[in-house]
Amino acid sequence: MATFQEIYEQFGRPVYRFLLSLTGSREEAEELLQETFYQAFLHIDRFEGRCSVYTWLCQIGKNAWIRECKRRSRYDRLGLEGIEARAAKGTPEEIYVKKEEYRRIREAIRNLEEPYREVFVMHLFGGVSLKEIAAANGRAESWGRVTFLRAKKKIAESVMDMK
Repeated sequence: MATFQEIYEQFGRPVYRFLLSLTGSREEAEELLQETFYQAFLHIDRFEGRCSVYTWLCQIGKNAWIRECKRRSRYDRLGLEGIEARAAKGTPEEIYVKKEEYRRIREAIRNLEEPYREVFVMHLFGGVSLKEIAAANGRAESWGRVTFLRAKKKIAESVMDMK
């Protein structure tokens, strides 16, 4: 097994990008990255090898983010704020429509039950493969694909119901 320094050098930036996609804030992502590697260092003996080190670190980071959100009572942030800012181009009417669509999407994601929300957020925003997500949950890759597709369907239905 690689040294912990090598693990940090290999996975630090990808895990940071994953955390940045969750938080939408560089400062929060950096703090969570430190917490993620601290927890990984403390619990390296618990790593069973059923998933990649990257997936394991992302899971630790996601759990740290959830704890922080609960602590701050703002669990509804799912990293779409940056997308909204980039979409703020066009006429005022177009901007309003885009923002309203993103608000409905955020709401639909927030209302997803587990494991749909976890799989959707980790895959879409974190870039974690469905195979790795499934392995981290002790499931087959087909479970990851089906769960992700069902999450997308639930989000689409929920957004349509909000119109």
